[in-house]
Amino acid sequence: MKIGFVGSANTTINCRPDKSFRLASYTKKKALEIIESNLTCIQKTIEFCIRNHFYFYRIADFIPFFSHSISISWVQIEEIFSELFLDIGKRIRNNDMRISMHPGQYTILNSPKEGVLNNSIKELEANVWILDKLKLDHTAKVQIHVGGIYGNKEEATLRFIKNFQRLPEFMKNRIVIENDDRLFDFKDCTALSKELNIPVVFDVFHHTIKNNNESTLESLNILGYLWDNKDGIPMVDWSYQEVDARMGKNANTIDLMLFKKFITEISDEDFDLMLEIRDKEKSALQAAKLLRTLGRL
Repeated sequence: MKIGFVGSANTTINCRPDKSFRLASYTKKKALEIIESNLTCIQKTIEFCIRNHFYFYRIADFIPFFSHSISISWVQIEEIFSELFLDIGKRIRNNDMRISMHPGQYTILNSPKEGVLNNSIKELEANVWILDKLKLDHTAKVQIHVGGIYGNKEEATLRFIKNFQRLPEFMKNRIVIENDDRLFDFKDCTALSKELNIPVVFDVFHHTIKNNNESTLESLNILGYLWDNKDGIPMVDWSYQEVDARMGKNANTIDLMLFKKFITEISDEDFDLMLEIRDKEKSALQAAKLLRTLGRL
C-alpha cells in the first residue's frame, strides 16, 4: 500500500502548486510566472513526499487555462520548462511514486452539449499530456466522474460509453472513473468498467452516501478485478463527512479512530490510498504513523 494526499503541503513547506488568476487579466508573462512558481512548488512537494514516505500524490492543476484557446502552446510550455518536467518526472520514477490527477467538475464526458464535451476532452487531453511529459507509466491516472443524468440515466450512460470510445488510445490508457455520492455509484461504475475495460477508483466516502447495500469490504473485493496489471493496483479515496456541514463535504482533519476502524475492517486488501482530508499533509502524516504501527506501511 502507498498512501498520499492531494495537491498542496502548504502548511508544512509554505508554497502552493495551484496558483492561478482571472482569465480577464491573462498575459503570457503572468502565465509563465505562475507556471514556474507552481512547478517549483510541485518539485518541493515531491521532495517532501519522498522524505515522509508518501509515494502516492495527486498533482493539482498547475497550468492556468491550459486547455483554453488563450493558453500558451503546449510545445512552448514543454520547451521553456523542460528541465523542471525532467527533474520532477525523474524524482517520481526513481522513488517508485504513483501520481494521479483529477480535473474539475466541468469535465463531463457524457454531457449532451457538444461544447461542454469538446472542452472536457481538451481538459482530459491536457492532463494526460502532463503525465506523458513526466514520462510516467500507465499506473499514473486521470480520474473523473461519469457525469450527469440529464433526465435519463440510461441515455446518459450510453452517451458516456459512446464518447469514451471515441477517445484516442493514449487517453483511454490514463482515464479511470470514480463513483460519486449522488448519481453513479460503485455498481454503475463496475458495469461501465466491464463494458469499456476501464478501471474504477473506489471512493469510500461517496460509497457511504450512495450504494446498493454492498459493504466497503465487498466493494474492495470486486475492485481488484477491475484493474489490469498495466494499470497498477487499485486506487482508493478515503474521507468522511465533516460535522455540521453540507452532505458530502470532506472532513477538515482526520479522525484516527475512524481511520483505524477502516484499515482494520479491510484486512489485507491491497490498494493505494489517497486521503481526501482538507488539511492534506497534516492528516496524512498522522495516518502514515498509524499505518506503520499496524504494519501496513
